[in-house]
Amino acid sequence: MTPTNRIEADIAARALAYVLDPPSGDDLVVDFASPSALLDAFAACGGIELAGRVEPRDPAQLLEAVDLTIRHSVHTTHPRFLNQNFAGADPLAVVGDWLGAALNTTGATFEAAPVFTLMESAVLSKLGRMAGYAVSGADGALPPGLFCPGGSTATLYALQLARHRHDPDVVRRGAGPERLTVFVSAAGHYAARKSASLLGLGTEAVVEVETEADGAIVPAALEQAIIDSHQRGDVPLAVIATSGTTVTAAFDDLDALADICDRHDIWLHVDGCYGGSALFSPSQAHRLGGVERSDSFVWNLHKMMGMTQQCTALLVRDPSQLATCFATGADYLFQPDKEHAEFDTGDRTFQCARRVDVLKLWLTWIFRGDAEFATRIDHAVAMADHARHAVRSSDDEFVSVVEGDFTNLVLAWVPADLRPLDFDRMSQAVRDRMHGLPPMIKARMQAEGTAMVGFQPVRGVNTFRLIFMNPEVSTRDVDAVLSLIGEYGSAVDHS
Repeated sequence: MTPTNRIEADIAARALAYVLDPPSGDDLVVDFASPSALLDAFAACGGIELAGRVEPRDPAQLLEAVDLTIRHSVHTTHPRFLNQNFAGADPLAVVGDWLGAALNTTGATFEAAPVFTLMESAVLSKLGRMAGYAVSGADGALPPGLFCPGGSTATLYALQLARHRHDPDVVRRGAGPERLTVFVSAAGHYAARKSASLLGLGTEAVVEVETEADGAIVPAALEQAIIDSHQRGDVPLAVIATSGTTVTAAFDDLDALADICDRHDIWLHVDGCYGGSALFSPSQAHRLGGVERSDSFVWNLHKMMGMTQQCTALLVRDPSQLATCFATGADYLFQPDKEHAEFDTGDRTFQCARRVDVLKLWLTWIFRGDAEFATRIDHAVAMADHARHAVRSSDDEFVSVVEGDFTNLVLAWVPADLRPLDFDRMSQAVRDRMHGLPPMIKARMQAEGTAMVGFQPVRGVNTFRLIFMNPEVSTRDVDAVLSLIGEYGSAVDHS
């Protein structure tokens, strides 16, 4: 073994040890350090900056840098990491991703990725069938979609597909003078605005539609917004429904929205980045009733299903449109007369070279099986239910702001002198006090590294959002996180 190989083996051993035995229980979720402290720590092993001429570093320094990286990174695998709508990856997914990286090919053509091309078709077909799209297997038929580098990119693709269906000549002639509008709930993802900007529609083309208190779009308000758009002389292009909003995990009524889209001949795109994985659970799949009527559907498997980032599938009800919308027929790569050219998928997407995201999902799925995937979803809901019960039983120490019934819970910690608190009838002074508490509580929690939870304004006041993704979360972890919020709240309230 050469010295270089020994370094690689030492780093790989550290990575594997972390994957197989990640921090848990009372271990730190993060050994938090400021930017200046991190720069100082890395200075001892040569520094983070790459100033001037970069010379090879001593192997000991390299390993020290790896150890510092692991030590000071956020441990998303920790069951008290409830900060994001993703969590630590399934160990098999990590290893699958590692193997895919080691094989280092692109998913653009069959000749460069023969196994992965068939895997992608098989996995996308399975996902498509789960969504109710009529698809076949990996036998040369077009798979019902493609893998994308994240949900925002998938939304961009979906809106371009909608524009292409509305005006097939747009790919040659360019956008016309008509003003196109896109409708999304006020609780929908900001990818709608980013996509409208990149597509040249303009952010003003995005119409935010009224929602219920839980964040689900009001169908009657959507229909009125479409009518208003027509009356202004605009052309309604697409509706972006949400299955699992970011903050409250609300699910839009897809059948009701599909009825509206059918009446007005509008593309229906479903943002199921977060909640799409409810389809794995027989007890939760009803939340996406009507998704089979959509024109496109994006699903992030790196959220609830524990895939490494990224693992995003964009499903399309009419997959033949992908080629007419995106293909350019580059003859140095997509030769129609080469062997098995019909299996090439790279000309059906904006990307050319793209990483292999399917292997980690395929390996994990065939090892875990549908039943264990369903259990993962049901466990997340059960942990959120436990948190909801704990809040209700907290003697007014906590108040549910948006209780929800899926995997999210939005709550506030209440100082003892304000209990019981009517969240909707606070004086301005109380609102200001409540608004200032979550940032201070989180900062204290972050400094001590005991847990990580997110906060955001809901109804104009900062609130905590607990998101349950990790199958290792136990009721003990839920209780511990709530206890920590209360402990830090009491400490910072009058500090």
